Order: sequence, then structure tokens, then C-alpha cells
Amino acid sequence: MTSEEIQKKIAENIVKYRDLNNISQVELAQMLDYSNKSVSKWERGLGTPDILVLYRLSVIFGISVSELIGQDEMSKETKELIKKTEKDKKEQRKAKKRAEERAKKQKKKEHK
Repeated sequence: MTSEEIQKKIAENIVKYRDLNNISQVELAQMLDYSNKSVSKWERGLGTPDILVLYRLSVIFGISVSELIGQDEMSKETKELIKKTEKDKKEQRKAKKRAEERAKKQKKKEHK
């Protein structure tokens, strides 16, 4: 992997694992004692956290540094968490759509 590919992989993984852990950029920045602008910069691939921050990120996300930088395949637990999170998000979208449809029907009834 080239350094650019590693930087891109780190950026993608920070976003992915932050989302999986339901942590905002601001919350992650506070945990690391950095600015949310730094986190945003890392996530856009415009910079890379130093090795100590990579280690702290791996601890926060519950993964290895190698996994964070894309050198190791995701663990079985991480894959299962991703699958569960994607399923939960899909169910949330369906529930939101049903709620919106009920609200539209209710609004039509009120206008009659």
C-alpha cells in the first residue's frame, strides 16, 4: 500500500468506526483532547493522526491499530457489529417511513 492509500484507509476507518460506535466528531475530539477540526481533517484524508492518537483511537473503537490502518482484516466481532448496525439502520429507516406515511394520512384526515 502506498502512503496515500494508507491515509485514505485510515480516513475511511475513522469515519466507519466512529459511526459504528455512535460517536460524533465533537465527542471523539473531546475524548482525544483534540479539536473537532482535527477529526474532520483526518476523516477527509487531509491529515493523519500520529501513532499515539492512532493507538488511542483503536482503544476507543475496540480494534487493533493494524485494523484501524487497514493492515489487518476486520475481526469477526467487528464484521458482526457492522452487519447488526446496518440492519438496525435499515429498520430505523423503515420505521421512519411508516411514521411519515401515518402522519400524511392523519394530515389528510384533518383537512377533510
